[in-house]
Amino acid sequence: MRAHGWGSTAVRTAAIAVAAVGLTTIVAPSVTAEGRPGQAFSTGLNADGQLGDGTTTSRLTPGSMLLPDDITAIASGREHGYALDASGRVHSWGDNRLRAVGDGSAVDRPTPVQLPLTDVVQVEAGHYHGIALRSDGTVWTWGYGGLGQLGLGTLNNRATPTQVPGVTGIVSVGAGRDMSYALASDGTVLAWGGNSYGEVGDGTTVRRTSPVAVTGLSGVVEISGGRNHALVIRSDGSMWVWGANERGQLGVGSTANQSRPVRVLASSVKHVDAGAEHSIAVLIDGTVRTWGRGQRGQLGLGTTTNRTTPTLVPGLNGIVEVGDGRDQTFAIDASGGVWAWGFNDTGQLGDGSTATRLLPVRLPGLSGVVAAQGGRGMTLFLSEPAGPVDPDVVPPSVPGIPVASSDDLRVDLQWAASVDDRAATITYLLYRDGGPAPIASIDTNATGIITFADTAVAAGEVHTYRVAASDGVNISELSGSSEPVTVSGPTFVPLLEDDFSDGLGAWTTTGAVVLDNVLGSSAAPSVRLSVAGTSADAKRDLASANADVCASLDVRVASMSGSARYSLLKIRNTAGASVGRIEVDAVGRLSVRADVVGTVLRTNATLPFASWRTVTLCVAVGTSGRIRAAVDGVEIGSWSTNTGAQSVSGVQIGDNSARTAVVNFDDIMVIAGG
Repeated sequence: MRAHGWGSTAVRTAAIAVAAVGLTTIVAPSVTAEGRPGQAFSTGLNADGQLGDGTTTSRLTPGSMLLPDDITAIASGREHGYALDASGRVHSWGDNRLRAVGDGSAVDRPTPVQLPLTDVVQVEAGHYHGIALRSDGTVWTWGYGGLGQLGLGTLNNRATPTQVPGVTGIVSVGAGRDMSYALASDGTVLAWGGNSYGEVGDGTTVRRTSPVAVTGLSGVVEISGGRNHALVIRSDGSMWVWGANERGQLGVGSTANQSRPVRVLASSVKHVDAGAEHSIAVLIDGTVRTWGRGQRGQLGLGTTTNRTTPTLVPGLNGIVEVGDGRDQTFAIDASGGVWAWGFNDTGQLGDGSTATRLLPVRLPGLSGVVAAQGGRGMTLFLSEPAGPVDPDVVPPSVPGIPVASSDDLRVDLQWAASVDDRAATITYLLYRDGGPAPIASIDTNATGIITFADTAVAAGEVHTYRVAASDGVNISELSGSSEPVTVSGPTFVPLLEDDFSDGLGAWTTTGAVVLDNVLGSSAAPSVRLSVAGTSADAKRDLASANADVCASLDVRVASMSGSARYSLLKIRNTAGASVGRIEVDAVGRLSVRADVVGTVLRTNATLPFASWRTVTLCVAVGTSGRIRAAVDGVEIGSWSTNTGAQSVSGVQIGDNSARTAVVNFDDIMVIAGG
């Protein structure tokens, strides 16, 4: 799992893919990253020592830093930076006015210093604070705390790393400008800090000085924070966003802020990164999308227009990693080549100029790069931490043609697995009906037969399927198409179904309850109740108790007299009491009764006498439950009412109070839900 904040990233192993074509390559003097694995470089503004080279001299191309050669991760704040070495030690440098360096002083550090923290596995940077994850799952913070971003329950700054209390079992951390994030092993996210725009993601705009849960998120594998917004990827490849959105940086199609996570991309997202007010994502097919503020070219679309939805960056292919600064953006291809675009007033792009770039340019002299992250006017790069790049240019074998079958509103698919020369885990991209984008990506190390169920279908639809395989760098050709498959409707077992052809043996009857072998809704027999000032009913238990049931019953009222309403159908609870009923009076008017609260729910519907009709009654149990009723499939009313706490476990036909009526009942069915 990986989480990173504005201008920080954890190292990934890169491999060769198809190089980006059709874009500008700038030729300028530069330092090569090939010679020293694990080497960090920096470019741009250096007034506060943020380039970490021991000086305060700015530069226009990447140059060496005063760091060890075994750096495994870099992180960039606004004007400071961090590096993590292979021994789990954090190196820190740059602007220290608000204690962002974390060395106990308030002195700017042009030369990196080592922090008093060991066994660190990840370090991230906010605007003026730092956050580190140790191997024991604890989280440590330091720097500016004026908006609660340190998670220590106060608004105080901290000059050295301090453990965030009560937070354990963390597998990754992230940071935005004034907020912090912690990703737990169960895929949920904790957040704290500034929250004026909903960037904490808890559904409020209340500042949080201690960690709270981000609302409704699970299965998260990556998180990135921007100035006041956040992006995450879930294990299904979907992307979710929240926070500030005045520039469209959430990608939701509007500029409305979101205080809770909302989904933007449904699948196939590989990595995301958040700039100050723009965002970037690389998909598993190696293409790149950007959105948000574009006034400084940071979207790479050839314009300075904002975008409120993810938009394809033209000409980029084979990309494996992305990175951001305040207003600059980077994409890394599988050879470790770096493409850059955006604001460049202090040389932060590293192309040897101060020209803003509206389209991606290939940085000269850099290869084997695995990370590019920036702050305000500066950028850090990191080269491959181990050995020479060994190109992977062989895609997986073509998967087998999918075999499709349908059952109960889903399509079950299976196909023969692909084989790859390197990757143990293969990502299968599933396409429906020849569509241009996959409907699902399935990561698996399974061999033999791969299975998947497509549930985003409707009964009666006809679909075909094809599948491709990716090893993370290369994608196979598409398989052949499956045979067309028609989606079947749902199958279910009713809780009760009876046409009375087997008599009344399963029913408990009282009074004048007999079988009528003449009348029947579709075929005799039916149940006949003929009463004169007496009671008569039939009761039956359901196959199981449920909190939500619907009962349908065919009814023929031959005659009725008196002022009282006659109960046609009752739904009963586990205590044997009626939860709700549907009734008719002597002139055929229908009403519904909520028995738990004793309320009659009037309707305008009538039931013509001497003809068969189907009445339906649905009950959802709860203190604010619901009762619905219909005649011949047309709803006659829906009410919210107290239906009690006990589950439904039985039904009754007929009335157990003294009545005068002749009524026939037939073909009853009760189902769970509805």
